[in-house]
Amino acid sequence: MKSTVTSLLGSAALVAAHGIVNNAVIGGKNFTFYQPYQDPYMKPAPERISRAIQSNGPVEDVTSIDIQCGAATAGSGTIPAKLVAKAAAGEEVTLDWTIWPDSHIGPTITYMAKCADNDCTTWQPGNDAAWFKIQEQGREGTSNNWGATPLMKAGNSGVKYTIPECIAPGQYLVRHEIIALHAASSYPGAQFYPSCHQIEVTGSGSTNPSDLVAFPGAYKGTDAGITYDAYKAQPYTVPGPKVFSCAGSGSGSAPASSAAPASSAPAATTAPATPSQTAVADDNDEDCPATTTAAAPVATSTQPGGDEEDDCPAP
Repeated sequence: MKSTVTSLLGSAALVAAHGIVNNAVIGGKNFTFYQPYQDPYMKPAPERISRAIQSNGPVEDVTSIDIQCGAATAGSGTIPAKLVAKAAAGEEVTLDWTIWPDSHIGPTITYMAKCADNDCTTWQPGNDAAWFKIQEQGREGTSNNWGATPLMKAGNSGVKYTIPECIAPGQYLVRHEIIALHAASSYPGAQFYPSCHQIEVTGSGSTNPSDLVAFPGAYKGTDAGITYDAYKAQPYTVPGPKVFSCAGSGSGSAPASSAAPASSAPAATTAPATPSQTAVADDNDEDCPATTTAAAPVATSTQPGGDEEDDCPAP
């Protein structure tokens, strides 16, 4: 009995140690994101707009393919999700994280990539330079306020990004992350918490950003924003390229495979009858079945280089 109680108390303490994007408001609709400690054990598996991640633990190797979207299993790269969420260019999206640990200070950063063949449900970026930055929030001067700071309080308003109003319509993969810098005075030490979700952008824009980066490739361990002593009162430079601006950034031709602005998804806003079809998603909360075939194990963080503690978000 004592060991059981100890185990339960340990698991409860681990719940708050890291975090994931739990859900998002896109196009005025709420979408539950992939739940790494629930979804793999549900039959059928819920269909999501976000790609699978193996845990709520970090990636610490900037050269790993897992730096891209977190990966369903270590070293596997990103696996396309079944659904996409529709939103208009110029619209604001809200990403709600589970409560973030107050020790894990650092920036929030968001990128987008145009999906080849205008179909995010089949596209894997690989090592291609496909990503442009649309949001960043680092350190406010030399204060203790960071992009991740608001997420440390219950009832916070999440992280918000705006879809650039000038970009060409079509399907895009959105990469969002927090970089925790509490142990980043040397490399490896910075902790990356990336995840990706799929959206279909509508509108009349025609810009295809040309200042693109790859993941892995956009970051180096020696970057000033990655090897950084966060406990010193010093300016902070967010890693990666400059934030894309419709007013100031150049544009290029879209890849031939992704030039068509029309979506390959049907116009309906509900999930399709067969999972092999691409769908523009409605509220994904309805996709979660009530039955499971196996109990989820005590959550562990299996990503290489993660914290010693194993943890999971609250159910």
